[in-house]
Amino acid sequence: MIESHSWMQYSKRLAQKIEKPLYVGAFSLEEAQAKGMRLAIGTQGNYQLGKWIKIYLLVDESDGVIADAKFQMFGPSCLIGALEAACEVLMRKNYDQAALLSVDLIDKQVRDKSQIPAFPESAFSYLNLVIDAIEDAVESCRDIVLPHNYVPTPLASLLHNQEEYPGWKDLSHEQKIAVLDTVIANDIRPYIELDAGGIEIKELTLDNQVIIAYQGACTSCPSAIGSTLQAIEGILQAKVYSGLSVKPDLSLLNY
Repeated sequence: MIESHSWMQYSKRLAQKIEKPLYVGAFSLEEAQAKGMRLAIGTQGNYQLGKWIKIYLLVDESDGVIADAKFQMFGPSCLIGALEAACEVLMRKNYDQAALLSVDLIDKQVRDKSQIPAFPESAFSYLNLVIDAIEDAVESCRDIVLPHNYVPTPLASLLHNQEEYPGWKDLSHEQKIAVLDTVIANDIRPYIELDAGGIEIKELTLDNQVIIAYQGACTSCPSAIGSTLQAIEGILQAKVYSGLSVKPDLSLLNY
């Protein structure tokens, strides 16, 4: 029997994901091989009990990063929302980071307000089902070698709606670079690449100044030291640490 939950108990962000899911579907082994990816599958639950899920991850074997995710399910609406939120978090994370996903992090991903849960407490058993399925999928990826410079960071810092990284000042230099790299990869680089540009971190100074190196079209664009630079700094201040400043390596600019 499928348990029902009142939509009034859901956050608005959660309700929106349930109404318009983006990750429903499946990948075949042939599709994964055609894309040069490993197909990792995790299954949990039981049809007869009214809760069943199957999650599909396409994992890059060169670095262990999840390139895409989809799911199939049978159960209540909250299960759709939990899977949608989980897939959203997992995108562009490696399998080691995926293994750190928790019920609390899934809930935080779709909260309207940071202190108010998105799911009713009665739905948390379904969130645990999602965590178990992801763990199943991750186990088939453990043989993939992660990059030598990979530094494990708390997954809470990687949530798309995270406001500021917790405990920034207490991190090691390597951990800080890893956090900055992740935010740039998720929230900055995709938009810069739309204009044939690129960006990478060159240095992080002791006084929290991030030195960046532009690439491609960005090296000859005046906005590289104007609106683009301001946007990059604003994102890093909002998602990592408010005391950060960003400065480009001027020697790489061509105007």
